[in-house]
Amino acid sequence: MQRRNDQNHGDSDNEAVLNEVVRNTEMGKNTTEQLIHITDDRQLKASLLSQQRQFRQLNQKAHAALAALGTHGHGQSKMAKMATTMGIKSKTMTDKSSRNLADMLIQGATQGYTDCEMARRDHPNASTGAMELLDQLQTLEQDIAREMKNYL
Repeated sequence: MQRRNDQNHGDSDNEAVLNEVVRNTEMGKNTTEQLIHITDDRQLKASLLSQQRQFRQLNQKAHAALAALGTHGHGQSKMAKMATTMGIKSKTMTDKSSRNLADMLIQGATQGYTDCEMARRDHPNASTGAMELLDQLQTLEQDIAREMKNYL
């Protein structure tokens, strides 16, 4: 069955892609916030602060684009936030090393990249602007994974 390429369908694709950016950037913001308070490694902390700033910027752009569509973003659910918080706490309870934190960030960045790729394929009629935000997020995720490999 061929998908219809009408205005309403494009709007729903735009909304879906932008909501993926919102969810993914919220996860990044929340994760970096937690890890900033765990690490004593100044260089890693500086990197986390930079990542957090970039996630915030993309999050704000996605929210603005959703507002322009007349809707608002659906970020992480309370359950997803709680699961992330508990996962970080359990993985860092006995190992707060930069290596462990970097490994966690690489896993998260890889999942974020994959989520973006699925959104791209599931919503091919999204606007160029929505896809550009998705591209920026994927590039950020790739950059994070590459940088964190230095801590392994």
